[in-house]
Amino acid sequence: MRVALLALTLLTTCMMAGCQSTGDDANAVPASTLAPGMAATAAAGSGAPADLADLVNKPAASAASQMKARGYASVSFQDGTAYWWNSRTTVCASVVNANGKIQSIGTATIRFCGQ
Repeated sequence: MRVALLALTLLTTCMMAGCQSTGDDANAVPASTLAPGMAATAAAGSGAPADLADLVNKPAASAASQMKARGYASVSFQDGTAYWWNSRTTVCASVVNANGKIQSIGTATIRFCGQ
């Protein structure tokens, strides 16, 4: 069972590696577009802003309040992803929520935040 799980994890990681944005490609897909089932692992290791990583799996309403308190402003919503801009740190965060909870948080290229 453990071997099968490890193999599935490696396969999924290899498949997703080609989909992640490094921030160099203006047309790249942000990390936030991962399937919700993979969100918990993605948020921890795919470039989630350090000051927001603790909000994954939290209720969306309280997470939004926390993001505002941490200097982020909601700037756009596109294809199921909300984009939040922090002008102090110049970080564009991509946030996906489902069923009232934050599923994933990632770092998006600044163009998604209108910069």
